[in-house]
Amino acid sequence: MPLIAATVAIPLVPHMEKAVSLMPIHTVHTLLIACCLTTMFTAPAAVRAEEPASPAQPTLANRLPAFQEVARTNAGPLSALPAQGDALTLFKTVIGPQLGLNDAAMTVGAKGLTPAMNKELLIGDLTRSVNELVRGLAAWQLAQTTKDLGANSTPEQREALQKQLDAQTVWFSENTMLEPALRRLSTLTKEAPTEDAAPLLGGTAAQIEAWAMDTVHREWFRIYNWKDQVRQQRGLVRLCGTWQWSIHNHQNHREEKTAVIFAPPGAVSATSPAEIIVLGDSVYLRWETRAGVQEDSLLFSGEGQRLEGTFVNTAGGWGSITGKRTATCFNEGGNKSLSPRRQHH
Repeated sequence: MPLIAATVAIPLVPHMEKAVSLMPIHTVHTLLIACCLTTMFTAPAAVRAEEPASPAQPTLANRLPAFQEVARTNAGPLSALPAQGDALTLFKTVIGPQLGLNDAAMTVGAKGLTPAMNKELLIGDLTRSVNELVRGLAAWQLAQTTKDLGANSTPEQREALQKQLDAQTVWFSENTMLEPALRRLSTLTKEAPTEDAAPLLGGTAAQIEAWAMDTVHREWFRIYNWKDQVRQQRGLVRLCGTWQWSIHNHQNHREEKTAVIFAPPGAVSATSPAEIIVLGDSVYLRWETRAGVQEDSLLFSGEGQRLEGTFVNTAGGWGSITGKRTATCFNEGGNKSLSPRRQHH
């Protein structure tokens, strides 16, 4: 039977046509179907490729380490403290880097620092926080080991826990209220495990763990913010002293001179700003008075003997501030001068 054929004409030039070769109908159908399928599968992909990627949604950063995992991972060294190990050494070599505290780990216990450098870097406070952090992790590890005992614990497991309690009870009890819980835990560990003793064992472990969690979180934040505190202390020392300020308020074109005294770090004065932030040569001051709030943005200049910048306040005032140091920090005798309360100019 002869095949039915069709002729397709494609216009090439105006008023001119050229016939293409004849193809069977079923072949044409096949080509059309293939073209449709290709369009169906490629067009959406092309559209999706042209669409801009949706921006990542902002989220709160989770900067807290997995403290519980760190305590479990380092169970051996922590359980050997303090008799068979040094908490500072363990922090420097293992715990500090694992908790994201590398700078503190490199600084604590550093040798060759002068007394002045030790004071400036707050080494005493840093060392205390490090020791307390490691002690908290050790107590957390003890609580985890106690919880893992269960009713089917072996005599060897209970004996190992009892040895750890004997070695660490005095250490954990120092300046804490853990001694009753530790003594109760020791008594329960010496007895054969029973179903009735399991809740008592779990409750005692939870009490120790609660103290450990609170201690670890508190001291970690202190160490984490240690560098910022050192920078702030340096800034307060640099700012400390008496300054003569010239203030120009563009709101009323008013000029005024006033004396401002900044106290040394740690001193409290009713006339001090509500907030002081010093980063490098930049100084931010926030004053809170009955008249409202004023913010000063200043820069050190003249080798730290001058302050220049601007202010703005909630009373509508804004303008410039020029300050010159007229006296250094408190004299050796410790006599303190009180600065007048700042007003919003």
